[in-house]
Amino acid sequence: MGGNRFTVNPFQALTLSAHDREELVEIAQTLVLAKFHEYQEYLRTKKHVDLSRWKNYRQEGATITYLERKKSNPDARLPALLMVGPLPGSLEDNMFGIVSPTLEAVQIKSSYLEDVHDAAVLATIVEPTLEDPFRSVLVKWMEVNIPLSAFGLVHNRDYVYLESTGLFTLENGERVGYHLLHSLSFPQTHELPNRVRGNMSLCGMFRQEAPDKTDCRGTGLMDPGGDMIRLLAIPGIVAATMSGLKYSHCGQMKKLAWRLEQRYAEAKEHGVPAFKPVCVTCSTAIKRRKLGEFGQANSTCKLCFGALSGPPIGVSEAHSAYFVSWTLNGTTVFRKSSKDTS
Repeated sequence: MGGNRFTVNPFQALTLSAHDREELVEIAQTLVLAKFHEYQEYLRTKKHVDLSRWKNYRQEGATITYLERKKSNPDARLPALLMVGPLPGSLEDNMFGIVSPTLEAVQIKSSYLEDVHDAAVLATIVEPTLEDPFRSVLVKWMEVNIPLSAFGLVHNRDYVYLESTGLFTLENGERVGYHLLHSLSFPQTHELPNRVRGNMSLCGMFRQEAPDKTDCRGTGLMDPGGDMIRLLAIPGIVAATMSGLKYSHCGQMKKLAWRLEQRYAEAKEHGVPAFKPVCVTCSTAIKRRKLGEFGQANSTCKLCFGALSGPPIGVSEAHSAYFVSWTLNGTTVFRKSSKDTS
């Protein structure tokens, strides 16, 4: 990530009245509810996809992005998108990977998804709480890097949009997550030099089907604007939709980063636990250093500070898997620890 990225809001402060905020929340809710009803119908029809309307464009495992066939909407400049299939990870891991209410969270998310060149949070309307950690309504700006832009052949695209995330709870207690991106314009969000303003309206629905499997259905339109030819536009748009396959990994790493921060804060306040010469992964005794090894650092886990019998280059896969599971078991750990420190 370049040092000059995610550092400057390119616009003047976006001031929203109470009425503006209420209206934006209502717009988001209306759009999300419409997509939620579509998702319910999709489930009712046993996830049927009308192949006379949709064409398989890209597939990774069982997850597929379809493009709307030209004959279904002959006047459309670019086709509508439909992405369906399973995402790895739990619903909470995926939602935690999606939610990015601050610039720091946007930076972390982008480092894993590699989907944004520059970004800014322009207005926070609803922010996550301990009781509702996935609920957010924001106005954002992002710039997307376009191949060949470095040679001056095309300009990067940027978008000003309303983002809304959250969960629905069904009557049977089942939860469905959502993520909405919908383009808007404000007097302050003028077009920027050397960029072409695009438009989009995308919404994803997420429902956990198994301990490590989350069903997804995403639909929408994305128009990068300008004279970009279809051959260049579509692959980038589809790649953006398929980045959802990385949501859970992003969520896990965000939680792990948060937990590491908490552990080091605890160590700073209370001190590092006493070193025990027993490997926390395999329980073998840690041998004493040989004569020529004096001054070498002990190989320790950066999360629990326990000894490791493996090389100091990294944590063993078994130990890493154990602590990722322990640390990232839903958002319960996050909520409880946050309350304890309040």
